[in-house]
Formats: sequence, structure tokens, C-alpha cells
Amino acid sequence: MTTKMRWLGTACFEIVLPDKQTIVIDPYVDDSVSSPIMSDQFEGCNYIFITHGHYDHVLDVGKLAHRFRPKIFCSEVTAESLITHQGVTSSLINKVKPGDMIREEGLTVEVLHGVHVDFGREYLRLTGRELGDEGPDPKVMIKRALMAMMETDQIPEKFPEWMGKYPQGEQLNFVFEPVGGRRIYMAGSYPDPEVIEEAKKAKAHITLLQVLPGKTLAGIEDQVAQLAIASGCKIAVPQHHDPLLPGAIKTDLSQLKRIMEEKADIDFMELVPGEWYNF
Repeated sequence: MTTKMRWLGTACFEIVLPDKQTIVIDPYVDDSVSSPIMSDQFEGCNYIFITHGHYDHVLDVGKLAHRFRPKIFCSEVTAESLITHQGVTSSLINKVKPGDMIREEGLTVEVLHGVHVDFGREYLRLTGRELGDEGPDPKVMIKRALMAMMETDQIPEKFPEWMGKYPQGEQLNFVFEPVGGRRIYMAGSYPDPEVIEEAKKAKAHITLLQVLPGKTLAGIEDQVAQLAIASGCKIAVPQHHDPLLPGAIKTDLSQLKRIMEEKADIDFMELVPGEWYNF
């Protein structure tokens, strides 16, 4: 039986299961630099799963919630921001944490632990300088961090507002097991050793593998590959490597692809944003 999937930029995926139910992960398209569709072009939405609460993972949740009335699965912190700032009805929201098992008709989902990237640590790795030493102004710190990681500081006008309204909350990963379909691991996480160990629980056929954008991937390709390898996947689909901001440099995926194809015989499958693929 076939599962259909399309990647819509950042960490947003639309997945149509064999029984025709639709999962949307981390809805963020209307304000995205690279999404080829708008939120009113989604073809269905039975479930929304959210890895964490930052704006580039949640901004379009409310729009889909009002149209489709899906069940939403997220952390407690993310739930509060969606209710407060997007008017999402609390009855649609299911607060989950690592270790939870979600059972719906035709679908089982395991919630796994994740880790968000530490921007201060990445800035130090890329520049050799402490981000806190760049001055007390948060805007200056953010722009310098973005320049180091993506060679752009073109942040959206609403960026400070979005960051204030949508705190990160707990980082979650998900393993989807549809009846009659392949196991899919949404690995929206920095490849810390603890997450690589946690990934062994996934036993996935397809891993949706977070790849940091711009320069940030350089030097940690082995760690990212280890996360995919630990998940047991046959297919790794990179995500979150597209330009997050206008003017961002293109992420070089060649080394990561080489490592996975040579060391683990994993099919590193780059999806074209907006195109449907059958699995």
C-alpha cells in the first residue's frame, strides 16, 4: 500500500497515509522563503504533529485548525502559545511528551526525545567566538549569529514578535506507523549523542532527517549521518536545510550524502519542495 508525501520547505511535510488520512508536520508555509504553496492549498489535514514551538514550525497551525479541525499533538508550551496567539480550540490539542504512544484508527505514533540546536554553541564552533561577547543588544547578537550560519541577516519584520509569542518548548520527534505503510521517523533534532541513541528505537524505513542550513552542517556531517544510521532507515530525506531567510547561502549536502551512501547504503533522497512522492 502506498504512502504519499511532499516536503513544503523548512520542516513541513504533508503525508497522505494508505487509508487516505493526512498528517501535516510543523505547518509553516505562508511566511516561508521556500514553500511553493500557501496554507489554503493543503489538500487535507486529519492530524498535526509539532516538533517544537518556534515560529517556523507553527505559524500556520491555526489556519489549518480552523479549516480541517484536526487533532494536534505538541508539547505543553507549544499548546499554550497556539491557544493564546492563534485561537486554536483547546479541545483539538493533545499535549504529549517523550515516551508517549499515540493510537488512532489506522495509525500508531511513538513520541521520542529530541534536542534543539544550541545557537551559542554553534556560533562558537563556526567562529571561535562566544556569542555573548558580541554585545548586550539581542538584535545584534541574532544578526551576527545568522551571518555566521547563513551569511544573511535579513530577518523578517515580525521576527522579534514571533520569537516572543512562540517559545521553543520541549523538542519532540515522532515515529509514525500507519497500517499497511512504512515506518516514518520525523527526526527534527540536533544530532546529540543522546538523540542518536534514542533514534535506535525508531526502526524506521524512512527518516525525515533534520539538516541545519547554510554553513552549520559543515563539520557535523558524520553526526547527522549517525542519527540516520541509528534509526535503521533505508531512505533518508533531508529537511530544514533550505534557506530559512532571504539571501541565505545554499547548504552543501554532498558530503552528508556521500557518507550515508558509502557507509550505510542509505538512499539519500532530496525532495523537490511541493512535488508528491510515493513510498
